[in-house]
Amino acid sequence: MFKLLYLIDFIVFAILIVLWVIVANRLSRLPFLSTKKELKISLKRSAILCGLAQAMVVAELVILVVTGTYGWGFIEEKVLLTMPLFLPSAVSTLVPLAILRKIVRQTSDELQTSVDETERKLLASPPFILPVQAALISSVAGCYFSYFVYPFELNIWNAVLIWMVFALILVALWFRQQRYSAELSQTHYKLPASTRFVRRILPIVIPAILIGGWYILSMKASVLPDHMNMGSMHHHEMNMQTMNHSMNDKEISVTALTGPQTEKADRYFELVAEKKQVTLSSGKTMEAWTFNGSAPGPELRVKQGEIVEVVLKNKDIEDGVTIHWHGYNVPNAEDGVAGVTQDSVPPEGTHVYRFQAKQAGTYWYHSHQQSAKQVIKGLFGSLVVEPQEMAQPQTKDITVLSHAWQLPNDDSFTPAYGLQDTLDRQTIPSGTPVRLRLINAQNYPQTFQLSGAPFKVIAIDGNDIQSPAPVDNQNLFIAGGGRYDILFTMPKTPVRLSSQSDAGATPGIVFSETETNAIPAINDKNPVFDPSRYGEKQQTPFGLNSKFDRTFKIVLDSRLGFYDGKLYALYTINRHVFPDTPMLTVKEGDLVKTTFINRGWDHHPMHLHGHTMLVLSRNGKPTTGSPWWTDSLDVAPGEVYEVAFKADNPGIWMDHCHNLWHAELGMTMHLSYEGITTPFQTGKKTANQPE
Repeated sequence: MFKLLYLIDFIVFAILIVLWVIVANRLSRLPFLSTKKELKISLKRSAILCGLAQAMVVAELVILVVTGTYGWGFIEEKVLLTMPLFLPSAVSTLVPLAILRKIVRQTSDELQTSVDETERKLLASPPFILPVQAALISSVAGCYFSYFVYPFELNIWNAVLIWMVFALILVALWFRQQRYSAELSQTHYKLPASTRFVRRILPIVIPAILIGGWYILSMKASVLPDHMNMGSMHHHEMNMQTMNHSMNDKEISVTALTGPQTEKADRYFELVAEKKQVTLSSGKTMEAWTFNGSAPGPELRVKQGEIVEVVLKNKDIEDGVTIHWHGYNVPNAEDGVAGVTQDSVPPEGTHVYRFQAKQAGTYWYHSHQQSAKQVIKGLFGSLVVEPQEMAQPQTKDITVLSHAWQLPNDDSFTPAYGLQDTLDRQTIPSGTPVRLRLINAQNYPQTFQLSGAPFKVIAIDGNDIQSPAPVDNQNLFIAGGGRYDILFTMPKTPVRLSSQSDAGATPGIVFSETETNAIPAINDKNPVFDPSRYGEKQQTPFGLNSKFDRTFKIVLDSRLGFYDGKLYALYTINRHVFPDTPMLTVKEGDLVKTTFINRGWDHHPMHLHGHTMLVLSRNGKPTTGSPWWTDSLDVAPGEVYEVAFKADNPGIWMDHCHNLWHAELGMTMHLSYEGITTPFQTGKKTANQPE
């Protein structure tokens, strides 16, 4: 519904601008018409167009009211910036409409006579012309404020300044039209052709110059810096009442925030990044970027409590690589973000990651150097941390790593589980407990369906669900980067796992007791599983009514604007793109609440590094089921989430949309602890491009 509102609103604005342009042009030509017959015909047409424009104004008001039902965060710009300009201008156009009706009535019986001087003067007067000009300007401004990136903060003082500028423009236009009307009267409405040409061309040339200047300046202003340091970014979002950090406090580098360095590793892995030709199950081949020659990379499976050492070697990836442990709360130096926690590893280079596996659950790893490109190419794999003692040692444990591969010379994507892009068949004895670890390594959210057996959702993003109940005929909607663990008991009849995303549908996996050609049907009408109402409520260390030390509001949006010198459909955070997005500043021990508001046209799976978020509410309704802990939260268009976390892992952490194409175009911000610095640089002239 919200996406439809967004589209309709944009269309209404576009129609409104076109209508006001046509009306303004027609009204400007009225004083030069010869006969009252011509005048009457033109007046009627202008009145119809003006009426249509008024209908669009009413439609815009209806859209505003409906959008307002989603919350203040969805309409604040329209209320503060658009409507104070838009409504008075639209109402004022009733004046020329009244004048039009009056003149039409007066000319009903005198169609062949010439237009008299009084009528011409009225048609060229400021009260007749200016309202439509004001409506046009306010419509253009409203469209700009609603759908374009603009370089100033939204607050009441900036709004007042814009109102004043608008008023000054109208005053200038009033005097200009008054002078023009007097000039027309003196020449008996027969201006020289050259003068009339200039008068007609100026309304085109001046806006063209202004738009061209805006385009060039915006393009240049958007060029990304050659070097940036995330420890010294100045766009800090903080609660000043609770900010008590002193500049004299000791600063700590991210390089000091390491995992265990002296203890012997319990588990040792070596991952070599290299280019290899790989083959999908369908026979399609492609050059992939692999770990240890396989794409996805090898599964790393360890026990909770073990010290893990991973040696990353780069064989031939020219732009460098890193490894980020997605969803795993490692110390900051081990986070694997190029330009923030380390430099990217160049060809023939090596980097060692060490951390203790404190969290059990399902996670994954991937490169965080040019991640939008490198993850799609194959530099990712699964990370499974088993508890010390498995509750059901006889359980069949299967990891399903879902991805969308881009084949050579093909703009489309091929969804697959691992490299399996055709129907996979696996035999499992009936009565066997089966744990499926579903990992969505796509940029898109995916809808998974298990057909043929009831199941339980036992974990979300590696976090166990309290007292999960059986689920049947429900689809699982998993965010980009998200993970669900589900458990079912293998029946005597076949069971099918399948999934669907914007990249397409996967044929999936059929589990059966014996080899069979039977395939359970997919039900497209299944309801979607609701994690906010699932499981048994449990005490949490903080909740919706807790006293928070830091509160942040994050508005996710879709806007047109410039990024690194090019015009894009951008995805913004608080109306900005990186590096102008907010830096969320906290201190260790803070209890932090964040409100995510998505008023754009696309899903945004928000991923916070180094911390696990507790979902407090969804669209104004508190969560009532088992505590919903997550690190990859999909915020759909029109949705509002409140989440909270404890600031207990010092560092400089990325907080970004895990649709990596969105992050690549600036939908990235950072969480920074007071007193933490980094020696690493990112930027166009460095080796580090984390997105």
